[in-house]
Amino acid sequence: MIKNLPKEISINDLQNFNFGDIEANNDDLLVDSICRTSSIIEFLKGKKNVVLGEKGTGKTAIYRLLKEEKLRFKPKNGFENLIIPIADNFQYKNIKDKVLKLVNTDSEEESFKYQVVWELFIFFKIVKKIQSKNLQLTPLLKEANQLLDNIFSSSGIDSFLKNKKTLGIKLYDTPSSIMPDFYFTNEPTVQGREIKESAVEKLEIDLDSYKSEINSFLKSKELNVIIIIDRLDEFVSQSVMETQLKLLQALVSVEREYESLSNIEIKFFLRDDLFKQLSFDNIGGYDKVISKKVDLSWSAENIREFIAKRIFANYKHVFRLSAPLQVYVDTESLEIDTSMDNQGKDKLSLWGKFQKRLLKKFNPDEYKQKFPRKTNLDDNINKQLITTLFPDHVCFKSEDGKVETKSLFDFFANNFNLGTNNSIPRLILLFLEKLISVTTDYYMKNSDELPIKLTDENRYEIIREGFFEKAYEDFKKDIYINFSKLNPEFESKMLLFKDKIGNRYSFRAKEIKNFANFSDDNELFHFCNYMLHIGVFERTNSSTTIENMKFELPFIFRNIKNEMPTRGNKA
Repeated sequence: MIKNLPKEISINDLQNFNFGDIEANNDDLLVDSICRTSSIIEFLKGKKNVVLGEKGTGKTAIYRLLKEEKLRFKPKNGFENLIIPIADNFQYKNIKDKVLKLVNTDSEEESFKYQVVWELFIFFKIVKKIQSKNLQLTPLLKEANQLLDNIFSSSGIDSFLKNKKTLGIKLYDTPSSIMPDFYFTNEPTVQGREIKESAVEKLEIDLDSYKSEINSFLKSKELNVIIIIDRLDEFVSQSVMETQLKLLQALVSVEREYESLSNIEIKFFLRDDLFKQLSFDNIGGYDKVISKKVDLSWSAENIREFIAKRIFANYKHVFRLSAPLQVYVDTESLEIDTSMDNQGKDKLSLWGKFQKRLLKKFNPDEYKQKFPRKTNLDDNINKQLITTLFPDHVCFKSEDGKVETKSLFDFFANNFNLGTNNSIPRLILLFLEKLISVTTDYYMKNSDELPIKLTDENRYEIIREGFFEKAYEDFKKDIYINFSKLNPEFESKMLLFKDKIGNRYSFRAKEIKNFANFSDDNELFHFCNYMLHIGVFERTNSSTTIENMKFELPFIFRNIKNEMPTRGNKA
């Protein structure tokens, strides 16, 4: 039982409830509600360099918390960690025109050219971070810094794209990987005034030598540099998909090269669907990367922790609690199996239960070994916090229009999944905002039912019959509109498909072609891939031919019978 809660909730309290922003950079409750899931803990240990997750699973949230030092990597060798956050806009759509034409090499592998861009940019960031610590650079690093300053300015890579330079770079002269020398050239252009051919500078950079020097420098100063890179997957339009994948593959190769440097690491956040499309042949195969990746996933327990911490943050800020909440847990309840599949398990006989009690009383150590808890203490507390505000069972409409009743915790565990069947915290935030809006609106129109009193069970019976149903219905209507606006290239096609699909939620790609009026298979194939990676589609077969590919809609994207959208109610 939770104690020390205020005796009542007023309309002003309700209006001040806020479960946070879906954008991690704008989320005021992010720091107050950090959830240390197993995947996050594994990442913070420092051995994983690639964080994979669907949209809304918390990649940018982790990036922000590391940037603000609310989360920290485990120290390596006892040295201080210097974090270099990178979320620069690389202008992906223009990089082919503005960067690749500057690179001339004997190699036909275009991917090497992308690696050069990453190498220069990352090294530039490391040098600037060291300078910010007011550390005295070695002569070789001073030379490198001077050359890089001729390429970059404080505005980042965009300045480099505009500068007239000829650049020779020596890279990867190592046993594991050999890349040819690269030479950047640029034909004279007009940028405010005519620049003659003779004005073009030539710069020679032995970047491998500089990298070794900076690693030795960090060792001598007992420092580690950890580069964290976010915003790598913010575009998915067909016109730039190829460029995006080449940039990401180049980054994987560069991260691999930095393995030889003991005091520098590159870590980046990426959607898992994009990661699966990359080729790893140039670094020796997928097995070279798999041990270094971690998948962001949210179990039902993680989701309960996420909700409970958001509720507690509201109690703390809205109620301005003068005393800490007190939590009372009946330890006997922790031994009860509350899983959904426990009906198939053998149950103890009366004699078995008696033996169990005797063992617990006279040999507690053996009892703990034989009968571990079925529910952990933290999860029990989280459930108690959640049910101070929400009811035990809730109602919502299924796709056939019927009202279903489900336990609160099953509802949160199963009703906010994208196509991969993983629960998505961002979707739960969107729903909670809808629920508070529905609840507040009701009490504003029925002020005679206020304030809401705390019950004898220390719960606020604030959520009435139908509130969850209404909020989830509104959530389902809005969520598809929100997803359709992620990419203007496919917005109209997504809305057209939603209108035409009716109450069906299983279909083949050739049917999608008719529903959304696609003219050719290439456009259809890209649309299906896009819908898969944003989680609107779930792939249900392994056919390699586009016309036979089969998909399903997750529950949150299915139309409700008799409430199918029309083109006139997009807003």
